[in-house]
Amino acid sequence: MNWKLAGQITGASLLGSAAAMILPLIFAAISGEQISVFLIPVLGCALLGGLLFRRGRGEVVITAREGLLSIGLCWLILSLSGALPLLLTGQIAPIDAVFEIISGYTTTGATILPEVEALPRSLLLWRALTQGIGGVGFVVFMIMLIPASQGSTMNLAEAEASPAAEKLFPRFRQSAAVLCGVYGALILVEALLLRLAGMPLWESLCHALATAGTGGFSTRTLGVASFHSPVIESIIAVFMLIFGVNLKLVWLFVTGRTAQALKNEEFRWYAGLFLLFWLMIAGSLILDGKALVNALGLAFFQTASAVSTTGFANADFNRWPPLCRLLLPLITMFGACTGSSGGGLKIGRVLLAGKTMKRELHRSRQPQIVKTITLDQRPVSEVTIQRTLTFILIYLSFFLCGWILLAACGLDLETSGSAVLTCMNNSGTGLNAVGPLGSYAAFSPFAKLTLCLVMLAGRLEFYPLILVCLPKTWTAPALKMKSGKRGS
Repeated sequence: MNWKLAGQITGASLLGSAAAMILPLIFAAISGEQISVFLIPVLGCALLGGLLFRRGRGEVVITAREGLLSIGLCWLILSLSGALPLLLTGQIAPIDAVFEIISGYTTTGATILPEVEALPRSLLLWRALTQGIGGVGFVVFMIMLIPASQGSTMNLAEAEASPAAEKLFPRFRQSAAVLCGVYGALILVEALLLRLAGMPLWESLCHALATAGTGGFSTRTLGVASFHSPVIESIIAVFMLIFGVNLKLVWLFVTGRTAQALKNEEFRWYAGLFLLFWLMIAGSLILDGKALVNALGLAFFQTASAVSTTGFANADFNRWPPLCRLLLPLITMFGACTGSSGGGLKIGRVLLAGKTMKRELHRSRQPQIVKTITLDQRPVSEVTIQRTLTFILIYLSFFLCGWILLAACGLDLETSGSAVLTCMNNSGTGLNAVGPLGSYAAFSPFAKLTLCLVMLAGRLEFYPLILVCLPKTWTAPALKMKSGKRGS
């Protein structure tokens, strides 16, 4: 490991954490709330981060391996420093504080708070802000601080699976700035619309940040349903769907290149799957006795939440028919589009795996056939196919291991399975004890730590976490590799 780089990453992470806490610090001061819970971490992180960053400053070349390790280190520091405001309240245990912030930064939305309103408003804003930051990827801020080569910055962005890794222009920093601008503008538009719909200003901002990060942290225990407003639910549902789309495609829509965006195969499947699951869930609710309009509204919101892996809820779907309770967690497995702030496998990977399966079935009948798999009418390399299938295998392995570990803690199979699935997909809301009205407060410390690792693994797409745990990662000589995306 390049320890000069490690110093830079650590320093930049602490400086970024300090900068992120300034907004809730100002909000706490204006609201007359206790400011020391933010002031102490801000000063501590700024001082220590400044010293470390100064000692390690200078241009560096970041290899693909070091990019993965750096992102793992960055997220560990963010999780620990971000938990300090919650810890300093004296009301939340250390493990619970770390769990809550990891859930925020990974845009999961799983909470250990049985009563959300018990927290001061400044801390609720901080929870939402972590989701907004985690959605676009913290690495964008680091790239602005660390003087590194173009290939190095791409290695960092791709290691974090950041939506800002999508390239619009030849220079990465220019692309990242534009995409972050689109991301920020959408947050402001949603916050304004929610305010006009009757939601208080600070809650509008919190829900817009949580929607943007596809995170699902609400300012109220009952979530979005507590506002009793179909207009508010409709606004949030539409923006959940938007933030589940590749940010590059959103840019194309914004700049009037709609026809080009609609040609994207993953986007068409994303829209098609949403419509299919929406009608299936609505039909199940109608057969269960709900009125047509009510069923369509409930199903629209909850399907949008699941397909974008946001985790907001407008009803207790634990009481819904078995088909709905089966579909909603499974939808989160498909996930949102690649290049979005959503989690899950991502539609692109599922689509590529399906095409590979179809090809192999053809080969079983006609072994001599030669068929190239295409995506958006472009051929996909066998290396990309292999990486995609490997990713899916790692995903399933993590799910099974996590399920076994949580079941060993004494949790029932439905609760433990859905908890691992929703945390790994960064969608937050599961079934039974971790349903829309539940929380993770009653879980054992071991179960919470397990889910912390699962959330980080899902958000970082497994590789950084796995590499950090491998001894050879720290001893093998670094190879300078060309920048390239994992998966599809």
